[in-house]
Amino acid sequence: MDEMTAVTALEGLIETVAGKHESAAVKSDLALVGSAVSLLTKALLPRLDPSINLSAMDAGLAKAFDGISDTIRAIEGGTVQPAPASDATASGAPAETPQA
Repeated sequence: MDEMTAVTALEGLIETVAGKHESAAVKSDLALVGSAVSLLTKALLPRLDPSINLSAMDAGLAKAFDGISDTIRAIEGGTVQPAPASDATASGAPAETPQA
């Protein structure tokens, strides 16, 4: 079972917030907790509500956590990695423009 991308993004956010103050033991514990949360989520949520789109929820949470991490790095003056293209722009479809 693959780990959820939202969990990986949350681990990245915690590392961004904690900075260099994290020890190897803390990083190892975060990875273990992340794997456990991912497994529990994938096992329990579909049973609680089969109509939940777990992939969409995972992608949305991952995007949110990555955005928060990017914001923190920008505030601290660090480098911010560009966001990957969304499915619509990656497929060549025109991006939606907001209506005024």
